[in-house]
Amino acid sequence: MEYLYYKSKKGNFGDDLNGWLWPQLFGTNGSSSDFYFVGIGSLLHNDSHVVKGLDAGRRKVVFGTGVKPSKVYAKMSLDDTWDVMFLRGPLSSGELNRKDPYITDAAYAIRLLDDFDKLSQQPKKYKISLMPYFHSTDYFDWQKICDQLGYHYISPHSEKGVEFTLQEIAASECLITEAMHGAIMADTLRVPWHRFILSTPHTEGGRISDFKWTDWLMSIDIPFPQSTYIPFYQMGPIGKLTKLLTKNHVSLEYLPKQKVSKEVKEKLKDIDMFYLSTDETIGGIDSKIHQKIADFKAQYL
Repeated sequence: MEYLYYKSKKGNFGDDLNGWLWPQLFGTNGSSSDFYFVGIGSLLHNDSHVVKGLDAGRRKVVFGTGVKPSKVYAKMSLDDTWDVMFLRGPLSSGELNRKDPYITDAAYAIRLLDDFDKLSQQPKKYKISLMPYFHSTDYFDWQKICDQLGYHYISPHSEKGVEFTLQEIAASECLITEAMHGAIMADTLRVPWHRFILSTPHTEGGRISDFKWTDWLMSIDIPFPQSTYIPFYQMGPIGKLTKLLTKNHVSLEYLPKQKVSKEVKEKLKDIDMFYLSTDETIGGIDSKIHQKIADFKAQYL
């Protein structure tokens, strides 16, 4: 099979989980096989560079993938070459409008690895760790911010490998994260997490980011957790004057990096609300994904 997933040049922990996880469960990736495996990520949308250009007649197996909503509200249509074993959440299922089953994000399959207990039972080294979204690292010195807060910094780029990043999360008592797969993997590793929102409404798109998070959160029965919002692009005096002079026809915003960096530290310094799915919920997820793994192996391997 050929594993399909987004590959960032600078590395993105969530996407890079694919290349680490699936070969351990299903074997080596091969580009000349007769079907595609679509796992972790929001790959189901009409503008997906990963999906575009695929062999039209080749089977595509969807294993816990999510939908990315269209900016122009166009629906993605799947033909009979797509085998949807399960989706990330109820919003993805509703968006496709085919009544496809959902469980949760595909990354929860990590809990079915033989070495998962060893990975999850890391000695706790960090009281609070922080992981930004991978695009947010372009704007701020997160190591410096974490040093000033007394937090442990976990890079979303996984420069030392996916397994190292997982070990860092497991070694944390709590995780504050802008990256969705930071929260997802914390949940699988039973590390309480808290979401903060900074650059994603702009680098990813507010509707897209909230759709993805809510899709996953509904699948683990935590639909509306308290999150910490930090304004990213803001309107200064010139922007306000421009709106006034153009009668709201033109709006100008900018990124006041020093001000935003200060607000990041102010808003993240006293986080005391962390979340974790219940043992009952995650037990049900384990059981369902275990069955899907067995079904996939029986049908395709």
